Amino acid sequence: MSGLIRPLSVIIGVNGIGMGHSVRQSVIAQYLRDRGHEVRIVTNGTARVEYFHDLGFTAWNGWMPTLLARGDRIYASDAARANIRQAPAGIAQHLRLRQLVRETRVPDVFITDYEPNTPRLAYHFDKPLISVDQQSKYRHLDLPNVDRYARTADEQRLRYFTPRADRSFICSFVPLKDEDPKLEFIAPVVPDVVRSAPVSTEPVVTAYFSRYFDHGPEDTVRALTDIFQQHVTDRALRIYAQGADIGGLRRYASGKIEICPFDREAFIADMARSEAVFSNAGFNLISEAFVLGKPVHLVPLPTYDQHWCAKVVDEAKLGTSTARISPAGVLGFLRHLQELRENVVRHRDQHLTTDPREQIASYLESLLWESPSQLHSSSAR
Repeated sequence: MSGLIRPLSVIIGVNGIGMGHSVRQSVIAQYLRDRGHEVRIVTNGTARVEYFHDLGFTAWNGWMPTLLARGDRIYASDAARANIRQAPAGIAQHLRLRQLVRETRVPDVFITDYEPNTPRLAYHFDKPLISVDQQSKYRHLDLPNVDRYARTADEQRLRYFTPRADRSFICSFVPLKDEDPKLEFIAPVVPDVVRSAPVSTEPVVTAYFSRYFDHGPEDTVRALTDIFQQHVTDRALRIYAQGADIGGLRRYASGKIEICPFDREAFIADMARSEAVFSNAGFNLISEAFVLGKPVHLVPLPTYDQHWCAKVVDEAKLGTSTARISPAGVLGFLRHLQELRENVVRHRDQHLTTDPREQIASYLESLLWESPSQLHSSSAR
């Protein structure tokens, strides 16, 4: 904070069905707090609010409208039907949130991670709005379709959630570029506990499969354990799943195959000592695996985001992807582990070693020297 006239006050909006967004933004929030700044959180869901409370942050629950796609688009009629009953309570919740911000202290700057309340608060209080996420690439870059999935729905959702931002920091585990001066592409925000984890290579494979609405992990776990029982008897397999799914998956444990309730600390330790990682194609997990130097075999959930991530990983030869677990896919992946691991380590050393938190914090701190009108004016140019 050398040279700053005072600490910043920041409110960070955190979205997400799982905890990936929360982990990323908690890393940024703790870094800003360590630099002497005040950080508060707006998120949705009791679990995320409690997660940030446990880290010592003031955290408020905001309304998250439902914007599900049909085909590759979000239709206004669908959005109206999905939200008509919740909208009055949701709007009232947002107005209470606005009042809480006014009563406790209007911040200097708002950050949104794919979260819809913080942009409206920033516009209302005429404060700078900064986007820090990985999804914004789907709004700003003309990325191609992947199989039957298009970026259209993601772009629509982003434009509704954040109609405009003064600057966007876009996380990416592969190099991206654009001429827009309001965009900055940064390496993934990865927790220190991952970057500092002791890495080894043991005859162990770690897996994590999550749920996306009615797409659960059971079919994938059943297929993977069957392949390991029949064809991969020289390696241990540790499969992690969330608590709601673990009961139905325990039947697939046997011998060197373990089914584990998700525990982040244990999962990171297992990834760090594994030969490879099997998972869905979530951005955070892929980023953490690459920072640890581990190749991945991906089974994307039915979203454009996951299919794009899986496609990029496969094309860069940092791992492999498949629509479903199969013996040919798993055994082919394991046969090429050494080559894939070398590719991942080389890619990590070239693109993922930079810690982006300093870049984000320095930009935020520079805002103390600009009025909101100056910032909005410079962003419009």
